Formats: sequence, C-alpha cells, structure tokens
Amino acid sequence: MPEAINIQTTQTFQNLLDSNKRVSQHIGGTRSGKTYAILQYLLVKMIEIDGCNVIVVRKSGPVLKRTIMKDFIDILKALDLYSEDDFNITDKIWKYYNSTIQFVSTDDADKLRGIKSNYLFIDEASEIDEESYFQLSIRTTDKIILAYNPTISPFHWIRKMQDCDRYVTTYKDNPYIPHEMVKAIEELQTKNPKYWKIYGKGEFAPNDKSIFQFDICDTIDGDFVCFGFDAGYSNDPCSLVAVYKSSDTLYLEELLYEKGMVTKDIIDRFKGLEIDKNQTIWCDSSEPRLIEELYRSGFNTKPVVKGKDSINFGISVMKNYNIKILKQSQNLINEMYAYQYETDKHGYTTDRPEGGLDHAIDAARYGCMMSLSQKAQKKGTYAISIGQHKY
Repeated sequence: MPEAINIQTTQTFQNLLDSNKRVSQHIGGTRSGKTYAILQYLLVKMIEIDGCNVIVVRKSGPVLKRTIMKDFIDILKALDLYSEDDFNITDKIWKYYNSTIQFVSTDDADKLRGIKSNYLFIDEASEIDEESYFQLSIRTTDKIILAYNPTISPFHWIRKMQDCDRYVTTYKDNPYIPHEMVKAIEELQTKNPKYWKIYGKGEFAPNDKSIFQFDICDTIDGDFVCFGFDAGYSNDPCSLVAVYKSSDTLYLEELLYEKGMVTKDIIDRFKGLEIDKNQTIWCDSSEPRLIEELYRSGFNTKPVVKGKDSINFGISVMKNYNIKILKQSQNLINEMYAYQYETDKHGYTTDRPEGGLDHAIDAARYGCMMSLSQKAQKKGTYAISIGQHKY
C-alpha cells in the first residue's frame, strides 16, 4: 500500500470540501464527473477518519453493481488500494482498517431501516422516494450527499428541500472528459436546445409545452382498474403502473421503474407486489415471449392491441380524465412533467409526442387505452333500438 496518495480531482470534489451544510446537492449535466468525484471524497474521509462508516445508495440493485460499485473499484485500483480480501462482494462492503463503505439499493426496504452511517451518498437521488430518504437520513450522523441530473419536475421533494447547499457542475468542470464527448454535448446547442440546457448547462428546463396536466396526491381515492407494463432492459427501465378511477378522476401509481431486469427479476417483483392472478396487466405487444413467460408464472398478462396512431389514441383516453399521481411515483411525475409534442425544423409543434423519457407513461397509456376507452367499456354489451311495429 502506498505511503502517500495523489488524487486527480474535479470541481465537485472542491465543492464537497467547501460545503458547510449537513446536506449538499450536486446537480450535474451529463459527464460532469460528479459521481466519480463524490466517491473519491468518501474514500478520503475513510482514510482520514478512523472508524468512518459510509453508505452509498442507489434505487436499483443491478444498476448499483454495474455503475457506482464499478467506479469505486476503478478508483481503488488506480490508487493501488484494491485488494479482493478487503472487499466482501456478497454484502457489498469494502473495509479500510476500521472504516467501511457499504453499497445498498432501496429494493430492500428492511435493510434501509437497519443501517447507520457517518456519511451517506445517494446517487441519482431523484429516483428515491421521500420516505426512503427519511429512513436513511435519520440514521446518518454527519454528511448527506445527493447527486442527480436536472431532469426532475418542480413537484419533486428534492427540489423543495430548504436547508442544504446546491452545486451545479457541467462537462466543463470535468477536465478528463474525451474531446469526442465534448463535441457531442456541444452539438446539442443546435440539435436540441432544451437538452442543451439540461445536459450541457446543467440547468432545470421549465416545460410550458407539457401534454398532460396533473396534480399530486397523498392517497388514492378510486377503484382499481388494471396495471400497465412497459418492458425494458439495459437502456430503458421496466415500468409498472397501477391505474385507478373514480368518476372523472384517474389515479396513477408507479410500482416499478428499473433497468437491467430479466424475466425472473420481474416475476419476483410482481410476486412481491402481491399482484392477484385476476388483475389484468396490459403489456407492450412487441414482447410476446415475456408476456407468455409472465402468464405461465401466474399473472394475467395481456398484449396491447396497437392500431393506427395508438399513441395519440391512448393519450386522448387519459386526457378525458382529471389525472392525479401518487406523490411517491417520482419517475412517473418526472416523465409526465417533461412529456411534450415534437417540433419540426421550422419550430412548429407537431402532433407527435417526443419519445425517450416515456416508459412509465407508456405503461399507464397501455392500461388506460385497453381498459378505459369507450370501446373497452362497452365490450361485453350489445345494444339494439326498439321501435313500434307498423301494421
């Protein structure tokens, strides 16, 4: 083990040193290097403070392993500090003498209530619901570090937080980013000005062109209608949304939003949610094998029937109602806030919604268009007109 360590740092590392608040928020555009710098800072604290306990959290277990744990191991190897004997991969704990760092996902709610730390770091904190944050924060004695991208809506609890330091960094604060990535990011200035503001400048972009108007609610006051499910894997998350209805009000609840899930993971999650075999789950028809595998596992999965312009049809069905979203449904809220129609090269708004950040919306749309359209509600009935016979 080296006697002295020299660490190449970025602006985020300095921001952490400067912060005097218990909680600091690090809002970054793409490739700002904020996550890497935060892990460097936490490693320094483990070395400087004997017996320092660090907890690193992300919502998804599979993503936790592929991203943030990998980054931390890369940092250790670069500093010649990595040893397999010090890393318990099963429990995701690395030890440095009397100090420890543990990597935890919020998939395991019980574990959140049992861990204590001096330093807490929540990566992609915008994915975490407020209750999970509360459970983690009350068990942290010193510093809490939150990192996220500026893609969240004004309704998000993290934007309403009062007593904290906020720092914004961009790709310009990361001197180690390759030139090709800098070029790709700067091309957003002309290709997509809104994305340039978010991912290039690290700024929140208000959306005055949202397709949906909605309210946030604390509880659901409606009858269960169905589930909607949109499949994903590496780039897109699997999304499950529950749909409820009361008169002219539609209630939506996000139940799953996670990348890297294989069929077994999805089945296990559905079982954990105690989904009844009689409750319909409307699924993307482009995934027939997955639909069949879920059906054989005891779930009432059905493919969505996609006709001409089915996206706009589903949107129109949803817009027939006053929409309320349960406040814990953070990803769905973010998507609904950002969802808007495309503009053409002349700057005119089209009737085509922008794709990309619409996974939970797609799940909700599947359920609504298949269960709440006029055709769906009339299914199973046959009406005839009765007139007088003339003799």
